[in-house]
Amino acid sequence: MNKLLQFITFTILITSIFITNNPKDASAEIVVVHANQAWQLTGIILKKNHVIKWEVRVDDYWSFNTTMFPDGHNADGIPVPALESYALPGENIGMLLGKTDEYSTLAMGMSGSAVVSSGEEGCYLYLTMNDDLIGKFGEGFKDNYGEIRVTITQTPMKVVNIGIFFIEGCSGVSSIADNIKEVIAEEAVDAEISLVLIDTPEDARRLQFTGSPTVRINGMDIEPNMQAIKDYGLRSRNYYINGEKSDYPTKSMIRDAIKKVK
Repeated sequence: MNKLLQFITFTILITSIFITNNPKDASAEIVVVHANQAWQLTGIILKKNHVIKWEVRVDDYWSFNTTMFPDGHNADGIPVPALESYALPGENIGMLLGKTDEYSTLAMGMSGSAVVSSGEEGCYLYLTMNDDLIGKFGEGFKDNYGEIRVTITQTPMKVVNIGIFFIEGCSGVSSIADNIKEVIAEEAVDAEISLVLIDTPEDARRLQFTGSPTVRINGMDIEPNMQAIKDYGLRSRNYYINGEKSDYPTKSMIRDAIKKVK
């Protein structure tokens, strides 16, 4: 721990500036990454149940070889696959990369996002250019030049419980499951999905089941008006989208219901 604190104290190759004009539930920092240093430690600690996003300034350039690229290149690097001694073989040479000290390397480039994996929370973020770590095929980091500024934002993931209630033979279940998986990936939602088979009238009454398939987000039906219906039973259910009948809710209906969850 003392060595780590000393490193943070004396490193001047990475500068972090806290940004105050962000939403209350998100935090952002600007990190300056220098081209001639491998795996630079940032002051950013990854947070549990957060999405990390990054964006490099469009007019920032660095170069992994000033002879070949005297004007530099951006954080996407150049479309030449890195060799085995590089920080991330197979990805673009000169690309911005990230990692923690225990987990796999992430190809970042100019912008993107990723979910903080289980076990990564509490770890420091390291950044580097994708270059030859040991100088096997040239000068490695010694002939690099320039720096880039990366805005790193961490936003809490919304955690929801999604229940799919259905009767045997319901044709819409698989389509609903596919739609839900796509929405939670697109919206960066941490979701617990459960499938509940309703096979007796008693279960239908106990679970206030109005028809198959039913989707509930944190216990609430995705169609708010269904809360007033007390006619429970083993039957199919239809959804009406733009006046047309459907056997299951659309992605937009699922997305809207998730966004209403606080």
